[in-house]
Amino acid sequence: MSRFGTFSFAVVVAGLIQGCGSRAPEPSHPNKADIEAAERLFGHRLSSDGEVDWTNEEVQNEVRFLLRSYAQYANDHRGDSLTSVYMMKRADLLHGRGDHEAAIAQWLDVVEGFPKEDIAAEAIFRMGFVRETAMQDTVGALKAYAELVRLFPESPWTAQAEMSAQWLTFSEEKFIEALSEGR
Repeated sequence: MSRFGTFSFAVVVAGLIQGCGSRAPEPSHPNKADIEAAERLFGHRLSSDGEVDWTNEEVQNEVRFLLRSYAQYANDHRGDSLTSVYMMKRADLLHGRGDHEAAIAQWLDVVEGFPKEDIAAEAIFRMGFVRETAMQDTVGALKAYAELVRLFPESPWTAQAEMSAQWLTFSEEKFIEALSEGR
């Protein structure tokens, strides 16, 4: 190798070594203990603050950490019994901070990932409930509730979905009639 070639090779190797040393560390893979500690911290905030200020930087950092941790754990531990639980908690956090579409997408991931488990029924119910209450999407809510009834006829969540759908389709006349009968 020529002197120039040897020098170039050394510069490239030195650059690679230096680049590797100065690179930000890879994000750690949170374990159950890390997640539980973060949940305790955030749970304490929820119980002590009453109404959480989702715009507060500290709250945002805690939520971001939990969201990343839940997603990372689910990706790293496919098939683990906690995976679906963490995915549901992730959806709840997304919903809590007002990101309803992302929460629905996460609940849909639960349904697709755990189609035979009762947690899928709960996820479908929550999709309908968020569409009904937070998004004021009656048609979307009714579709979710109907899908829950179709897929999980024996689930306790089905009874809730049927009741919710009944109230969504309850006419004003029936409401007045029900009030009159209650006298």
